[in-house]
Amino acid sequence: MMKKSPALFLAVGLLAGLSVNAVAVSTTGKLDISAIVPAQCVVQSAALPFGVYASSALQQNAQIGVACSAGTSYTISLDAGTGAGGNVATRKLTTADGANSLNYGLYQDAARTRAWGNSSGSDAVAGVGNGSTQNVPVYGYIPNRPA
Repeated sequence: MMKKSPALFLAVGLLAGLSVNAVAVSTTGKLDISAIVPAQCVVQSAALPFGVYASSALQQNAQIGVACSAGTSYTISLDAGTGAGGNVATRKLTTADGANSLNYGLYQDAARTRAWGNSSGSDAVAGVGNGSTQNVPVYGYIPNRPA
């Protein structure tokens, strides 16, 4: 049998009888929030497959996508590629053994008046990022095979 303690009942009774006046306080303040966004660019390029070459000129185009942080400057240039003996004026597609090659060009415009190169100036494209992808065209051209 359990013995009941009158002191315990008395303490519970006193606590139940107390009332507490809650005071709500409202205040405003300033919370400084900041972030550091480093200047960065992401470059995506598509393949430029010319397809089957018989002897007639071929044209093909692709896009280089550049997504840079807003306000970030960028310059796009294209080197001579990996074809043996090629340069930015006359690029070369070569067979794996290097025995055969095919000349081609890469241009900034469809009329093929501005060649892509790898120096700053007229043969490279400069821009400023806006936070979205900006597409830059690349026009490829293989001339007729000489008779």
